[in-house]
Amino acid sequence: MPAPVPAFDEALARIRRALAARAPVRLDIPAFRPAAVLVPLLERPGGPTILFTRRTETVRHHKGEISFPGGGIEAGEDAVRAALREAEEEIGLLPERVGVVGVLDDLPSIAGYVVTPVVAAVRDPPEAFRPAALEVSEPFEVPLALLLDPAIRRASLWDPARLPAEVKAAVVASRASFEEVDPQTGHWRMWSFDAGPGRTVWGLTARILAELVDRAFVG
Repeated sequence: MPAPVPAFDEALARIRRALAARAPVRLDIPAFRPAAVLVPLLERPGGPTILFTRRTETVRHHKGEISFPGGGIEAGEDAVRAALREAEEEIGLLPERVGVVGVLDDLPSIAGYVVTPVVAAVRDPPEAFRPAALEVSEPFEVPLALLLDPAIRRASLWDPARLPAEVKAAVVASRASFEEVDPQTGHWRMWSFDAGPGRTVWGLTARILAELVDRAFVG
């Protein structure tokens, strides 16, 4: 039988232990702009959820895609402050409702960003979120129980030759990779999560989610 899904407090404790077990990997890619996203664990009566957003078709990058709230880090900000600011701007999540737990490893984005995922707990989330009209078409939550189900997780191989030349050169120079490398093909293993009809989490967001799940809840 599958392991029982942890309640909010237990899930939060597991995440805290996982993030405290080692220092996060930081990346410095000179050609890339620093960015941050907020990965929020919400306490709901039916069990903990994780909050995502769907981008509008008017944003510059990742049109219509599923992501975590976030964006570029501005002058004078660190990753935590940037993630909290972006979450307030994009979905109306007030910083005082958010308890920052820690950060995951930096990840490079094909859009030319180095992204720091900031993991947070929201014990008293609003009943609904207020999406920024030009940036977010839909904020939505997915039960942690569903995201921990191995049946919804898929891996596929992606040819890094499809990257823009300048992006590939910057990643190679930094010795960073977007995903695990398949030894037989040299292609990168990309994760996706089927979170419901029309809600496939993939790309950088799926990689962040996979790292959180694997470090805190697997094994």
